[in-house]
Amino acid sequence: MVESKPITEKSTEFNKILDDLVNIEMKVNNEDKALLLICSLPKSFEHFMDVILYGKEDCIGYWINV
Repeated sequence: MVESKPITEKSTEFNKILDDLVNIEMKVNNEDKALLLICSLPKSFEHFMDVILYGKEDCIGYWINV
């Protein structure tokens, strides 16, 4: 993601990509969606990404179900 874009625009782009995947009948589970979103964050979110991916709760699935 580009640092200068507003979060609403980034969110819209991400949702469009997910919609495109659904349109080609590709199944994307919630954990994969979360990982795609986290990995697409700009560099300024690097520490947030580390906490979510490798923090106290060992599984990204925990954060999805919170």
